Amino acid sequence: MDHPQPSYLEFVQAAVNSSPFYRHMGMRVESCGDGRSRFIMEAGESLTNIYGSLHGGSLASLIDSACGLALASRLDATEMAVTVDLNIKYLRPVYPGRLAATGQVIYRGKIVGVEEAEIHQENGELLAKGTAVHVISRRTS
Repeated sequence: MDHPQPSYLEFVQAAVNSSPFYRHMGMRVESCGDGRSRFIMEAGESLTNIYGSLHGGSLASLIDSACGLALASRLDATEMAVTVDLNIKYLRPVYPGRLAATGQVIYRGKIVGVEEAEIHQENGELLAKGTAVHVISRRTS
């Protein structure tokens, strides 16, 4: 299987980093390639729940993004993937600050990809783990 050219990965990384959603979430791609990704999230108070900790949905977005981008680094420019299953284990409350998520592909088939990701605090403490399943298809346009 051909792996994406660096220019394609650079395009994907730039597209993610310029996306309004990712900017709103305080997320940016630090690296991606060879079935792996790393996101940084500057999680602000706008992402907190009524208890002052980060809303689980913001962490789910980070896990989903780390998994999806890891898989994107194993797709070619004619393919796309969408999440069909996301499973997250929240290990402790998470408060605003800088977080890092790493994702990696654990299986890449013709129509399905399976990935895993972890979120850590700056001090290295593990905060959440997750897995995602993506369906891979050809782009139509």
